[in-house]
Amino acid sequence: MALTTTTALSYYQLESSTISEWTNPITFSLDALSADDIEVFVINTSASEGSQKLALIEGVDYTLDFAAKTVTCTSSAWSGLSKITGHSANQIRVHRATTSTALVDFTNGAVLNDTDLNLAYKQNLFAAQEMNEDAALTRGGVQSVSEGSLADSAVTTAKIANTAVDSNKLATDAVVTAKIQNAAVNADKLATDAVTTAKIQNSAVDANKLASNAVTTVKILDDAVTYAKVAPASKAEMEGQSAAGVVTPDVLKNSPFSPRAYGVVSYSSDSATPTISNEYNATVTRVDTDRRRITLTAPLANANYVVVVSLESSNDNLDYGPVMVKAKTSSTFDIESASAEGSNMSFHFVVFGSTYSS
Repeated sequence: MALTTTTALSYYQLESSTISEWTNPITFSLDALSADDIEVFVINTSASEGSQKLALIEGVDYTLDFAAKTVTCTSSAWSGLSKITGHSANQIRVHRATTSTALVDFTNGAVLNDTDLNLAYKQNLFAAQEMNEDAALTRGGVQSVSEGSLADSAVTTAKIANTAVDSNKLATDAVVTAKIQNAAVNADKLATDAVTTAKIQNSAVDANKLASNAVTTVKILDDAVTYAKVAPASKAEMEGQSAAGVVTPDVLKNSPFSPRAYGVVSYSSDSATPTISNEYNATVTRVDTDRRRITLTAPLANANYVVVVSLESSNDNLDYGPVMVKAKTSSTFDIESASAEGSNMSFHFVVFGSTYSS
């Protein structure tokens, strides 16, 4: 079905009157010199002047068979082209735009033939017809303006209709970083899965970017939680047996279930200074015969602590009196055993208690 002629477009333009006439393919009857002279537009007759007409692109929006005089939409129907629905077009137009560049170059002494004469005549005729219709304002301003007819900087921002520059009008890599306004790329502008790992800068995901409960156990690498990443219990928390952080070796010693002091004391003779070995938080002095005083370097909270003592002998003589703990204070206690003083004798002690004052 050919497009109907709704107005005086007899020379170089054919136009459909309603969308229902947009057959696919469209057959036209324009006489033109070549396929390059045939152009297709869609028109929104309700739009303001200057934004009514939108050019379709051959090879993108349609294909042209010049010999058969058909224009075929690349979609199954013209209404399937997004630029048509986006433009709210209600008419489609096929028209001719004859080049003004001379197609025949006559030279002195050359033989004139009908082909050259007809080509030159038709070019002048078609160009005159197109100029005549434009001058008569039958479709003023509709004829295509070629690139060569535009002055430098002629197409200003004010001359470009809103939404007229679509993806088909943008060259590859045309939208550079400098052309993107700050904060212009929001969530609606990002495709699903657009932000890949390679696109996230190192250290860019900080605490503010993580949702609550985002870091689950399965997201923590094995052996990734080191000492520096945990909150250890404090000395006061260990001493008071309160709810606390992680128990690490450096704070375990503050627990009341860990020894407060320990050591091995040699009794030696009456006149010799006693010695202590393998000690922790303790020193020793001689108070009297068979009696030694242990001083706690870090005192306990009070005298309510437990001292566990045992004697050790380097020979088989077991005839010694019991070991007694005397004169306990928060910082000292005495150990005494009758007739135990000698170079072969020593005692071992361990203290359990608390430095915590409730």
